[in-house]
Amino acid sequence: MSSIFIQISSYRDKELRPTILDAIERSSGKHQLYFGIHVCYLDKSEIDIPDIKNIRWIASKAPENIGVGIGRYLAHKFYNDEDYYLQCDSHMRFVQDWDEIAVNSILNYQTHGIEKPLLTMYPANYFYKDESFQEITKVTINSDYRTTISFHKDPEEFKKSRIPSQTAMPLKEGIFTRSISAGSVFTVGPFIEPNKDMAFWGEEIMMAARAYTHGYDLVVPSTQYLYHLYFNQKNIKINRREHVWIDFPKEYEISNIKSRAIVYKTLVEGTVGDGYLGSSRTIEEYGVFAGLDFLNGNVIENC
Repeated sequence: MSSIFIQISSYRDKELRPTILDAIERSSGKHQLYFGIHVCYLDKSEIDIPDIKNIRWIASKAPENIGVGIGRYLAHKFYNDEDYYLQCDSHMRFVQDWDEIAVNSILNYQTHGIEKPLLTMYPANYFYKDESFQEITKVTINSDYRTTISFHKDPEEFKKSRIPSQTAMPLKEGIFTRSISAGSVFTVGPFIEPNKDMAFWGEEIMMAARAYTHGYDLVVPSTQYLYHLYFNQKNIKINRREHVWIDFPKEYEISNIKSRAIVYKTLVEGTVGDGYLGSSRTIEEYGVFAGLDFLNGNVIENC
């Protein structure tokens, strides 16, 4: 029986508990699940974590330890040599036997010569039917539907910040994806330690570049195995979570400025070290793979 470490960072999210329970309930039972969780709260009543022995967690009262980077960093500290590593958000649902799907995808890629596959794609959507929060709807898609990532939407933003827009596109052929969805990462353990200075914007391209330069190959799973509660701007209550940049705008903006500066400097200069890029591949090699010219700030369509 192999083991899976599930890393979750949560900010004032009422979906954390059902996310954990759904991961356990819909697993195959063929793999041992271990959770590492950081929960950020304003009132202690917001801490709602099941009392299960395989769940290890730490809590911070906001604005202490706000930002997705420090949250993931603290949750990652509970990693204990598990065989596989899942990073997901605190508002997820799972398909039946999701763990078997993910593990078998990894093993299949490895039999074809990919030593360190990293499975990632933007998951399908689930949402609550109404504000009673009693019934959810999952957007049903074909089991073979998979997404890759396009950077075509806002090339000027990439030129300015080196943070490309990321748009989910149906995968027509091949197995590779240019970047990662931070809420859906499954790979072999141990995985790289998160950069604790990431605020939010830029986390995905930074993580993709770090993973690629550490020798991971960014690939799509054999089929989708997760659902994500995407934010509904028209009905805020239906989301069941808060945002740190709304609660603590000044504190967040300080963190965001620092974070964006780190992303820019790292991707332009190719900074190698703990919390930054690896030495297995260069940032230029990742740029060729992803279709991003980090030095000049250009999106290259024919990568």
